[in-house]
Amino acid sequence: MEKAIQLMNTRLTLLPERALLLPDYHTLVVADWHLGKGAHFRKAGIYMPVLPVDKDTMRLQSLLDNYRVETVVFLGDLFHSDLNSEWLVFERFRATNPAIRFILTRGNHDILPDDLLEKAAVDVVPSYSIASHIHCTHHPEGGEFVGRLNIAGHVHPGCLIPAKGRQAYRLPCFYFRRQTLLLPAFGMLTGLHMVQPSPGARIYPTAGDKVLEWVL
Repeated sequence: MEKAIQLMNTRLTLLPERALLLPDYHTLVVADWHLGKGAHFRKAGIYMPVLPVDKDTMRLQSLLDNYRVETVVFLGDLFHSDLNSEWLVFERFRATNPAIRFILTRGNHDILPDDLLEKAAVDVVPSYSIASHIHCTHHPEGGEFVGRLNIAGHVHPGCLIPAKGRQAYRLPCFYFRRQTLLLPAFGMLTGLHMVQPSPGARIYPTAGDKVLEWVL
């Protein structure tokens, strides 16, 4: 179940698929897919589980099928590293959605040649403004700008929610603090960086098909 919130007079929909929808702008925002990570590490002789990368693609395609989306913004680290066979998965996905504009705010792992991304009709930019008060970046900007919301990735935020019997749940989350909204990593082969509850923070864990709100 999605969760609708409002930040800076803007409607936002937090999706359990670990993506963000801005319905008024028909824009879907996705952070840190890291497509190609599994093949990259196996090529280097490092064990990585063989997971069906098409599952991530199917999850994203389902969002495009179920919501009115005209633009997809990838907040960096779309592809994990050097070119490998998993890029073909993205090319097929891109060809399935020719009418949608794809934008990539370049991240530290985005080292694919520009001409390859251009061929796939992906616009590569340092940052992208959905509106004058909504600024998308890979790294959080780290400062406060009056009246401006920074939507960012890179961190892979997660939270540790205590449960009964000395147990705790480690969950990906959306994390908002000081005008910055951090998105959870989209890709299956991504870790979590535990964010700390702090005054003024709002934490929205994703658990299965639900987005929750962790009330501190």
